[in-house]
Amino acid sequence: MNKGIRVIDYLYIETEQALADLCQQYARAEFLAIDTEFVRERTYHAALGLIQAYDGETLALIDPVAIDDLSSFWHLLTLPSLTKVIHAGSEDFEVFRHNASVTLTPLFDTQVAAALAGYGVSLGYAKLINEFCNIELDKGESRTNWLARPLSESQLKYAANDVAYLYQVYKPLVSALEEQDKLSLCLEECRRLAEKTNEKPADEKYFDISNAWQLNPQQLAVLKELAQWRQMEAIKRNLAQGFILKDNELFAIAKACPKSGNGLRAIDNIHPMVVKRHGKKIVSIVVAALELDVLPTPLTRLIDYPAYKKTFKAIKGLVEQTAEKSGIPKEIIASKKLIHEVLSYYWKPEFQEKQLPAPVLLTGWRKQLLAEKVLPLIKQ
Repeated sequence: MNKGIRVIDYLYIETEQALADLCQQYARAEFLAIDTEFVRERTYHAALGLIQAYDGETLALIDPVAIDDLSSFWHLLTLPSLTKVIHAGSEDFEVFRHNASVTLTPLFDTQVAAALAGYGVSLGYAKLINEFCNIELDKGESRTNWLARPLSESQLKYAANDVAYLYQVYKPLVSALEEQDKLSLCLEECRRLAEKTNEKPADEKYFDISNAWQLNPQQLAVLKELAQWRQMEAIKRNLAQGFILKDNELFAIAKACPKSGNGLRAIDNIHPMVVKRHGKKIVSIVVAALELDVLPTPLTRLIDYPAYKKTFKAIKGLVEQTAEKSGIPKEIIASKKLIHEVLSYYWKPEFQEKQLPAPVLLTGWRKQLLAEKVLPLIKQ
């Protein structure tokens, strides 16, 4: 087996003009391998440190720290004639959405493609390259601070490898999918993942707090307002939400509903710095929430619904049967999360109160495979 080494030279792009010239070339390509390096330790948004791209002719390392205007590259991400090739791109999608307000299209995610082609679900990049290129990649620079300058030669080689080999696996994966008549399904799934956002509206963030189901409507109102404030504060300060107020602290405050600073300080496990920095604001939010006339609907866990175990088992069995017949991995068809999503959509009052889009399990190619059989199981 070959060790991962640089297979081609790279071009380091650190001016707007050089980037514009490069993007003119890339725009003529059939497909473009893309990767990003970023840092996300304490921040709400990931800080973009490097963009790698390769069209088969020029492998470029684009420096977003040096270049203020990346618009020529952002334009490529939505160019209809250029397929963007990426591996396990969920975090990259978020970076592009935040920095450029774009969604990659058309998109080919090699992790999705490898799963559909039978190479394994959630296949890591190193294993993918090992499988197709017989190369063992060096991951020694994976913990690099990509915002630091200058980057070392070994760091740049590491970054370049990520797209050099990614480019090479695209056509073999396309061929494998075409042989199995799964290419259109793959492209549809990639499009769904690129458009998906994990960011809930601020007024729904309280759904994600563990044990929120234990709270009464008045306590839920406090939790809802606190969670909304925390997210807005995190975005404003570009600080991870846990560094403002941890989930367990949110829950404890909502449960106790303190109406004064002393009441807040009396709550176990509330860090003194939380009281010092945000005490007055937290108390004001609690007091205002307690005066609301319209309160949230009490939350119920799915496992507490009498039909949950039977229905979940039935849907899981249906998914396994469908996977066997279709040759599509069961993990791709429906994860536990997707099954829970469709059950919540039909069972939970807080979901029925909102005009939400149909759950993933009942859209696109999954709808064709499952809808007629899944709905009777849910509604019986």
